Amino acid sequence: MDSKQEKQYIFNMKLARIMGLYQILFPNSTSFFGYNIYHVVTVFFVSFTFAISMLFPIGLLYLRNDIIAIMYYMGCISNFLLSCFKMVNILYHSKDIWKCIDVTSFNYILYKHYDRNVFKNWQTRSIRITYIYIVIALFAFFCWIFSPCIMNKSVIAIRNIDGSYSKYRMNIFNLYLIASNETYNKNFYIFYVIEIIISICYVYFTIVFDVLMLLVCFAISYQLETISNTIKSLGHEIYTRDNIRSGNSIKLKEKHGILYNDLITIMTDHQNVLKKLNDFYNIFRSITLTQIFIASSSHVFIWFIAAMSIDEGDNADSILSFKLFIVLPLINFQLFMTCSLFGTINEKKDSIIFALYSSNWTNMDLKSKKMILFNLTINNASQLKMKFTNTKIVNLEMFSHTMRFCYSIFSMLINYNKNKMK
Repeated sequence: MDSKQEKQYIFNMKLARIMGLYQILFPNSTSFFGYNIYHVVTVFFVSFTFAISMLFPIGLLYLRNDIIAIMYYMGCISNFLLSCFKMVNILYHSKDIWKCIDVTSFNYILYKHYDRNVFKNWQTRSIRITYIYIVIALFAFFCWIFSPCIMNKSVIAIRNIDGSYSKYRMNIFNLYLIASNETYNKNFYIFYVIEIIISICYVYFTIVFDVLMLLVCFAISYQLETISNTIKSLGHEIYTRDNIRSGNSIKLKEKHGILYNDLITIMTDHQNVLKKLNDFYNIFRSITLTQIFIASSSHVFIWFIAAMSIDEGDNADSILSFKLFIVLPLINFQLFMTCSLFGTINEKKDSIIFALYSSNWTNMDLKSKKMILFNLTINNASQLKMKFTNTKIVNLEMFSHTMRFCYSIFSMLINYNKNKMK
């Protein structure tokens, strides 16, 4: 694919190649015994991350008296496992996702008179937001992996089952790797390298999935907006009063035919985009809804740990709270963009109905009017939306409810701690 072809897509193809996303999805990538080599490598690191994540529940047995550690470990378990499932979902559906990516191309739609400026605006928006997300994620990543080097004198006191305390040097995640404090502190850098690998895997899996989801959402939003804008203008140029008065019946009949053919082409484009939207939802729905739930839960965990750390006054807990607050913008951005983009898709999809009414359908011939009515019926019947439950739709309203809920929990815990100290 040359540079001219790459510019026909709504996302940055060079970035997709650098990330390895293109190679993972491309059916003809380098193979190893008939398997995509990128799939083989990814499966290895997914298995490694999953195996390490399974040690967290063992750590919970030893930390059951420490509510802050329990909440922190629960957040780590859920996020690490989610990142693994994200990559497994991409690998399993790689062929179907590759077909869905067609919708990100400007040439996917058949009608040749769409406004290209709309494409450029969405392309610019997509690339900028993708870069912003990656920068936020990498900033949090580097802060976490270098934190043990900066705070190399910090230790964590862990209460054992028998009531005694063991002191461990502070690491990136402080994974419980079934080692005594003497063994852990003596081989600290070995455990540090293991946690760096886990960090890289987690950040990479998360970024790849989220970038892919953002790009497809941007592309579908663009396609629906373009189709909606085009439908609104249908018939307004052909059926002006001057054209009707001056044109003879033969020319008017030709214009009726041209308009009807344009309408058929545009409606075909619309149905093709909706088909891609349906395929996209089938692939991403379960993981996306799980991500919203875990991101919301992580938000609550962070505020809970912060509130409890204020009460405990422990230095290690304060450092942990600081590290978690570094991740908070990433979680907020992730949650906001997910809710915002799926809400935008819903709005653009529903705007097609208004666009059909806004077209100059009153001056169209009978065939075109029937086609308009037919598409109105189809769009009214279609309820294709990303829903968390039967009544809760994924949109900005859900994001605002989540934020209010998280901050209300934080306020409640702060008040509880104040009353407890009196």
